[in-house]
Amino acid sequence: MSLTQLSSINQKQTIFIILLIAITGLLVRLFFYPYNIPVSGDAIDYFPYSIALARGDIFPDGYLINKFGWSVFLSPFFAISGATEMIDFMNIQRMLSVIVSVATIIPLYYFIKNFFRKEVAIIAVSLFIFSPKIIENSLLGISDPLFIFLISCSIMFVFIRDSKYYYLSYISASFAFLVRPEGILILIPLILFFFIKKNFSVKMITKLVAGVISFSLIVLLSNFLLVGDMDNVSLFDTVIFATEFSEQNIVIENKDGTSEIGTITSDKMEFLKNAILKYSMYSGWILLPNLVFFVLLSIVIVRKKISTNKIIIIMFFAVLSLTSLFAFGKGIQETRYLFVLIPIYALFSGYSIDYLYRKFRKKAFLLIIFIVISSCYFTDFTVKDVTEEKKFYEDAKILVQFADGINSYEGGGTYVKPAEIYHIWPDLLPYGENRKIASDISKFSTDGYTDLKQFIFDNHDQGLTHIVVYQRNTGDLVDEIFNNESKFPYLEKIYDSESVTDSIRVKIFHINYDEFKKIL
Repeated sequence: MSLTQLSSINQKQTIFIILLIAITGLLVRLFFYPYNIPVSGDAIDYFPYSIALARGDIFPDGYLINKFGWSVFLSPFFAISGATEMIDFMNIQRMLSVIVSVATIIPLYYFIKNFFRKEVAIIAVSLFIFSPKIIENSLLGISDPLFIFLISCSIMFVFIRDSKYYYLSYISASFAFLVRPEGILILIPLILFFFIKKNFSVKMITKLVAGVISFSLIVLLSNFLLVGDMDNVSLFDTVIFATEFSEQNIVIENKDGTSEIGTITSDKMEFLKNAILKYSMYSGWILLPNLVFFVLLSIVIVRKKISTNKIIIIMFFAVLSLTSLFAFGKGIQETRYLFVLIPIYALFSGYSIDYLYRKFRKKAFLLIIFIVISSCYFTDFTVKDVTEEKKFYEDAKILVQFADGINSYEGGGTYVKPAEIYHIWPDLLPYGENRKIASDISKFSTDGYTDLKQFIFDNHDQGLTHIVVYQRNTGDLVDEIFNNESKFPYLEKIYDSESVTDSIRVKIFHINYDEFKKIL
């Protein structure tokens, strides 16, 4: 049966279905959207640079070493928004992340359509749009959605049948590099593609040269504009640091649950073990719940014959895996390094979708309904609870008014910086030596401590002034404080969210060092 005979939808129907998937993807994200909760973590480091740009401070010195692309993208939207409150700007940041994530359906559809019929491509892109990890990631307000969008565009322009778009792959890659430095890696398969295709016509050589020149000009000009006035800073710093491979530190996890620091040179096998095991484990995690089925089925039914296009896709996959392998090898356990691979997993799933479409024709579109429902159900279990996050933020706003140094604690600890900005807004926090915004409140890790008195003794002179304890388990060191305050006479309770009776009730204690010295 020919492709024409199997095709069952026309162009208008195709546009309608893609638009419907995009709208549904947006609505799903809006359902889980954490309204009026500030961005935190990595997202907060992009925020002040974007605000400074929007206020007219063109490419200010500070706040970011590199990775300027997301902040530069955000700033014009901040400037024209008319917003005045911190939370409004942060909502814009988060919403743009959501919109870019949904917009990735466009390059991804055209990318997959170069390998499969349009019906298969439509179902395959729904695997990406409704991937729980992609949904969660889009709600953080960080740069990942824009990076994935640009990488998807870059790969799409390689395979799009009209070769006049080939050089656009390099332009997309250059913008991806500005968003995240590892975007430079995409140059490897882009250039190798030219040699694997063996199309050495004058026209294609001209496009290759134009592409490389375009990439170089955009990156070098951006380097001049963005960091030209900064001392000892370059967009290539992260790339250069990554090339100093052998002496970089890695985290070695011991069998007793403790960890120690080693180097790649002296612990090569540990580095390789971390890289392979974590990569395999987290790859399986990001494929849940739907992609794992389609990927496994595709492995079974795909033709084992290696074509030129398969070689090229494998190259893209391998190169885009390098960052996650490197990070996992060093002991950095961030699954989001793998998210850029999900578009390729969606493509590979096309083999199993095509198999099912040949069997069930139009009924195969029912898979999209199943994908949406199962993804929403899975996301509901994994996404952060909005009520809890609001409570953490409100606690942090109270904490920052009197604390100078606190124990590190899970959950609300990520809202300390946003809470500090809230109290000084419209001013911004200064940046530290690492050019990330510097908190006035120091955090002290309790890792390795089994005795509270020893923890306080070691850190009080460094600035530890308060202990934060949630009713929910926060670590053996401080667990007992919540229910047995009287056993710690040197801790003076200054805040108790006693009206909250569930696991997010919090108590904040001031360390009375005069009393503490009496028991030493």
